[in-house]
This record gives sequence, C-alpha cells and structure tokens, in this order.
Amino acid sequence: MLQIDTYRGSVEQLTSFLNEVWTDSYAGKMTIPNWNCSYLSWQFRLNVDPSRRNLIAAYDGDTLAAVLLGTSYPYRSPAGLHGGSQWSWLSVHKNYRGQGITPALDRERIARQKAAGSKLIVSYRYIGSRYSLAERPQHMAKDQKFNRKIGFWARVLNPDKFLQWHWNRAEGYLSKAVMPLFPVPASARTDIQVRPFARDDLDACVKLVQETNAKLVLSIAWDQDSLSHQLGSNGFSQTLVVEEAGRVTGFVNFHLLKFRARTIETVAVIDMIVIGKASSRSRTRLLNAALAQMQDQGAILALKVRSGDSPSWPMYMTHFIPERPDSLLVFQPVSEKIDVPKSGSVHVLWR
Repeated sequence: MLQIDTYRGSVEQLTSFLNEVWTDSYAGKMTIPNWNCSYLSWQFRLNVDPSRRNLIAAYDGDTLAAVLLGTSYPYRSPAGLHGGSQWSWLSVHKNYRGQGITPALDRERIARQKAAGSKLIVSYRYIGSRYSLAERPQHMAKDQKFNRKIGFWARVLNPDKFLQWHWNRAEGYLSKAVMPLFPVPASARTDIQVRPFARDDLDACVKLVQETNAKLVLSIAWDQDSLSHQLGSNGFSQTLVVEEAGRVTGFVNFHLLKFRARTIETVAVIDMIVIGKASSRSRTRLLNAALAQMQDQGAILALKVRSGDSPSWPMYMTHFIPERPDSLLVFQPVSEKIDVPKSGSVHVLWR
C-alpha cells in the first residue's frame, strides 16, 4: 500500500530519482533540466534545515514512488505580509501513475502548509510542449489559481553550441547568423565598478530589493537570512554587484544548471536583476559583466523569467529577446482566497 510521508533518503538518491523520472518521461521530446546534488541542497537548505517538511514523498514499502518538493518563502501580496512557499519537481515513477498519487501529495502539501501558517503556494505548469504532463486549466473552468501565462527573457551566449542543442533549428540558425553582430562585450576598466557580492553588501542589497519589490503586486519578501542564502552564502549561486560612488546600486544573481535538449549544455538561470537605483550606464555594464561571467563558465544561454520585476530597456540593450510564454503561473491559496491582479508585475523565481 502506498504511504505519503516525508522524504527520507539522501540528496544523491533524490537527484537520481528526479533525473530518472524526467529522462524517462521527456528525453528526446522536450528540454529538461539535469538536476544535481548541489542545486537541490541549495534549494532545500538540506545542510541547515533538518525538518524536510516541504519534501513530500510517496512510498511503496521502502520503494520511492513519487515526490513533490517545495521551498518556504515569506510573500508580500494583496493579503499583506505572510508565509508562503514555491513548489516544483512533481515526479511520479511510471510504474505508479494512475493511482491517485498526485492528489494525495497535494492534500498533504496543503495540510502541512496550513499547519505552518502559510497562505499561498506558488508554482508553474509548463505548456510549451505537447509532451508535458503538467496540469492544464479545464475548458471553461473557473479555477482562479491559473494567474497568467509567463515566459522568459533569453540571451544566446554561444550560437554554435546553441544551434546543436536547441530543438528549433530555425531559431538556432537565426541565432548563429545574428549573434556575431551582438557579442558579449569584453570586460573593460571603467569608472563603474562591478565585482562579486561580499557579505558586507548584504544590507544594501536587502534595501534595494525591498524598495524594488514594494511596487509589485506579489513578491518574495526577502530578509537578511533568505537573501544571504540566495546571493552566495550557499556556495552554489553567484552574484555580481555594481558600485557607484562607493555605494552598491544594483545586483544580478544567477546559477548554472545543465539542460538536456538535443545535447546536454550549461544554461545560466538568472533569478534576480535588481537595478532600480543604478544609472543607465551601470545597468548595462552590470548585465554585460554577468553575461561575460556566464559565458566564461561555459553557459550557452542565459534565461530570466519575464514577470515585470526588472525593467525591460536594459534587457533589450544587452540583447535579451522576449520569448513567447510557455508556462502558466499558478497561485494556489492554502485556506483563504488571495486575489493577485493578473496584469500587475510579480517577483517569483523559476523552479
């Protein structure tokens, strides 16, 4: 008999299970991440949070059948400042599909979030491929949890490898033809200083992101602890800051992850672009420096979820392209309904 429980294996076993399920379901059909232990340890704070309350699993005896995984964040929404969480990685082994595991995992998730005082669950449903097993809104259904369609800003960093990797050959050839006109500028000495994030920058970065997100209809309410973990104390993600007149005025935070399409290549996933206090020249300088660092580390592509939390003009100036929306952003209330305007800008992470 299947039992819903807290995941009790190692991070290595979890990584292996996720990659097995995703590869079996999607390899050769659509682009998928290749999860790794460092990424999962960072996401779930496995080294510092032993509770694992957001790591939910289904077991058949000692056999892992499925997982649903999340990370807790405080959110600021129309309901005020409150607890919340972001979930992803729903993975059901092919031998256990059709047995009602997904609804059971969701019921357990709701119960745990309610017990923790959380009000909102954030997640995505990928609809960019007919092969995706993600939930879709039923025709004419009035399910308000599907808030909006959402896509990416994309910047090709290696057109040759991008062409071999990408499923869409036409886009690949276009990038190969156009990218020589828009190379990532080499680092140069200027009066604008861009450097790696340091612990002493944390107060300034917290203030910058709080001021930026105050204008949004929904955002993660970053504080000292959560932002420190996000920006670099974890040893996995990377952050560059821009400094003007001795003052930090912006930062870019990203991580590198392998993605499987036709081939397996490194992609840079940008989580945060916070540049509201930076001058126009500094914004461009910071973004180009971050792109150069990604390129130096082997990334063939940079992606940033396009949700209105960063200004568009600097993205165009550094040759990002807005891709068509391919996912649904889902805001699922835990108990009381929270009306998040569908047209307002939000700050969410891609997970």
